Amino acid sequence: MERDIAVKSPFVLTDQEIEKRLGETLETIAALRDEYCALKVSGVDDEAGYDAVHSAKMDMVHRRNDVKKNGLAERKDANDFCASVLRIEKRLYAEMSPIEDHLIGQEKIVTDEKARIKAEADAKEAARIQARIGLLCSFGAAFNGQAYYAFGLQISAELVKVGTEEFFEKFIVQLREAQEAANKKIAEEAEAQRIEKERLAKIAEEQVAEAKRLSDIQAAQDKQAAELKEKQDAIDAEKKRIADEEAARLKSIADAQALDVAKREAAEKARIETEQRIKREAEEKAKVEAKAKADAEKKAARAPDKEKLLAFAGKFEEPNNPKMATTEGQEILNIFNQKIEDALSDLRERVKAL
Repeated sequence: MERDIAVKSPFVLTDQEIEKRLGETLETIAALRDEYCALKVSGVDDEAGYDAVHSAKMDMVHRRNDVKKNGLAERKDANDFCASVLRIEKRLYAEMSPIEDHLIGQEKIVTDEKARIKAEADAKEAARIQARIGLLCSFGAAFNGQAYYAFGLQISAELVKVGTEEFFEKFIVQLREAQEAANKKIAEEAEAQRIEKERLAKIAEEQVAEAKRLSDIQAAQDKQAAELKEKQDAIDAEKKRIADEEAARLKSIADAQALDVAKREAAEKARIETEQRIKREAEEKAKVEAKAKADAEKKAARAPDKEKLLAFAGKFEEPNNPKMATTEGQEILNIFNQKIEDALSDLRERVKAL
């Protein structure tokens, strides 16, 4: 049951009413913004502008403090009202809670019993379905997510749950017959495999005997070939010894001849290289002496210019600076003097390189 409570709070006011109670409105602040934000200070010497800005700032501080003070005063009654409502709300809630707890307890008697009855029914149904699944699995049935299948037969998971006992028993009979047929086929295939295994074993035994006969023949042939090879190896070794001795004799003669030619060529090469080295050293020495003479002549020719440039630079080292009446004028003079100093420094470096 809902109750219609239509009570107007004494603290529900419009924005304009609240602004008036706090002592300022958006209109008055807009006027102050237009007036005070137009104030500017032209520089450190603008005392009148500074006084106007400071006065406006203090006025804004007083106004802001008044708004904060008025706001605290206006919120006091509302805070006291909220505390009283919260206290009575807690008291009423404490009185109502036992009644609600009693009703919940009475309601729970019925809901718990219904839940117990449903749980027993669900457990009984789950046990029935699990028994069917267990019987299917005893035949080796597999589950693919939708149905149980074995021996070419399948039954959906839904039919396992809702199918009648008669329907399920007929499926089990079909499954048992299919299993017996499959077992019979397996036994027949096993017997056929046994017979085939015996046949293959006999063939393998005959093949082993034939392999041994051929192996004995091959062993005799290998022995005879080894004896022939041993004799041929001895003959080849003697031929190789004779050939190696002749090759060594011829190589010794060739090496002696080659060594003599190499010595003569090395001596000629050393003579040519020595002559070329002496010629290069003489040419390089002449180039160095010519360059040194040319550099000395150029340096001697530049000496008067160096003296004149250094003397000219000396005239600017101590400029007779005029006295400036303003900082702006002094700043311009300082910039000029710095540029003069940079130019003199560059001139000295260039003269030093002459």
